[in-house]
Amino acid sequence: MGEHDSTAFGRRTMLALVGASSATALAGCLGGDGGEETPTPTATPSDRVPEQYRTATGAGGGERDPDNLASKSDVSYQSQPQGGQQCSGCTFYIPDKNGDGVGACTIVEGTIDPSGYCTSYVAHEQNGGDGGESVSPIDVPEDARCAVCDMMAANFPEWNAQAVHADDTREFFCTAGCATTYYAVTDQFAATDADIAGVWVRDLNSRELVDGTAAYYALETDQDRYDDPMRVNPAPFSSREDAVAYVDEVDYLSEDDIVELSAFDRELAEQYRGQLLE
Repeated sequence: MGEHDSTAFGRRTMLALVGASSATALAGCLGGDGGEETPTPTATPSDRVPEQYRTATGAGGGERDPDNLASKSDVSYQSQPQGGQQCSGCTFYIPDKNGDGVGACTIVEGTIDPSGYCTSYVAHEQNGGDGGESVSPIDVPEDARCAVCDMMAANFPEWNAQAVHADDTREFFCTAGCATTYYAVTDQFAATDADIAGVWVRDLNSRELVDGTAAYYALETDQDRYDDPMRVNPAPFSSREDAVAYVDEVDYLSEDDIVELSAFDRELAEQYRGQLLE
């Protein structure tokens, strides 16, 4: 074989090898031998929510569209409130439906902490944003009965509480114990299927109504510590510092006994109002 033939052979061999490697790379991009379709990406864990949230309705009445959601990073989601604004007061928020303490959102992917915040926050308004009053507590009507124990809520101005649903159904309670029981076992006591949009309880120190979704509750168990209606109730505080000071005064409570509203489930409802549960 001459020098010219040898050179030609070498070039043909090199081109064949380059062509084979390109084909292999292309097949790899197409998947396997090139005859398979590219696998569809699966949802990341942050995309997933329990089934009851998939197309649930938010506080403002909007329905969650699982195919049209923003990522948490796109809206700078954080698990802490900002400037007094938090997800539980947002028109897009879907409250906890399965007792795990978190909810979802009609426009943002994944589960959402009620104390969280994102740049898409819009304060929920009771009357659909047509100039109506923002979600807030009202004066307890004189004839309002506790939705859990049936006592007259207005008779206990230092202890009573209230809640409002997304459809404007409002309920009143004689104490925080009844309010948290209502929250935990809503399906037994509520006259509506609409989600709870707001809860207010009396701060034990100031006796003023405070946002129950942002409050801290000391899980009091001594019915003689305070002369409160229904004998024993969780003690609400607007600040965790006050709740810590409260439990530090006794040896039967610790900081482990301070919880947020989302922690109230049927077990805690049994502790405070077991006699009224089905």
